[in-house]
Amino acid sequence: MDVKMVTITESEYQRLLRDSDKLGCLEACGVDNWGGWDDAMEMFAEGEGA
Repeated sequence: MDVKMVTITESEYQRLLRDSDKLGCLEACGVDNWGGWDDAMEMFAEGEGA
């Protein structure tokens, strides 16, 4: 099995960790029950995110 690697800056790595932690907190508090969740997930799947 080939493992692909990428190189990013430490600041980008830290931002990704923070974003992941934030999403985990939001999901734990029920944001996935928010009325716009399905629209947001559709945008994400279509590559329309930030």
